Amino acid sequence: MAKRSVWVLTILMGLWLMGCAPRWTVITQASPNPFIGKKEFVVMPIDYTGLKIGEKSEEEYLEGKEAKADAKGKDSNTRSNLDGDKAEMSTFFLEKLKSGTEDSGIKMNAAAGEITTYVIKPHIGSMEPGFYAFVAARPSRTVMRLKIEDKDGKLLDEIEIVSSSAATMTSPAAGNRYRSDSKVIGDIAADYINSRVLAE
Repeated sequence: MAKRSVWVLTILMGLWLMGCAPRWTVITQASPNPFIGKKEFVVMPIDYTGLKIGEKSEEEYLEGKEAKADAKGKDSNTRSNLDGDKAEMSTFFLEKLKSGTEDSGIKMNAAAGEITTYVIKPHIGSMEPGFYAFVAARPSRTVMRLKIEDKDGKLLDEIEIVSSSAATMTSPAAGNRYRSDSKVIGDIAADYINSRVLAE
């Protein structure tokens, strides 16, 4: 218990010394904290239902890209590329969530079969790809709502995490920035889980 207190205090002191608040926004949080001392969670794949890319729906965005390619007499790979980006974002998110909590003795298992423990449900509803054009650039922006539910589907915690990745000569493609965002979000989500499990 004392070791846990020191660990949480160290995190909070580090944030205070850096002059920054936690990198997540709490939407709702169960009280009393049901996660203290819990060591196993199930993680669902990232849900992209209702995804907006920039100001457009996912389908509007893809149709626009396909129309531009068609007007130039070219095939568009945007749809398949985006599908690949989303699948890898889910993979990278889970990897970071696992690695960021393992030192705390917490197991993060990909969802499979019957749910018998707490469930982490990540949802990305907004992705801004940004762009890189040598003389001008705009970073990506990815927004995740992360819910934690009990095995019966009751919502306990919900937070929002936002990440931006710079568009540079070494990351000119939107997919690179999306992957970078998913890793940052995974790290932040791990910090949040640690703060709840190791709290007093």
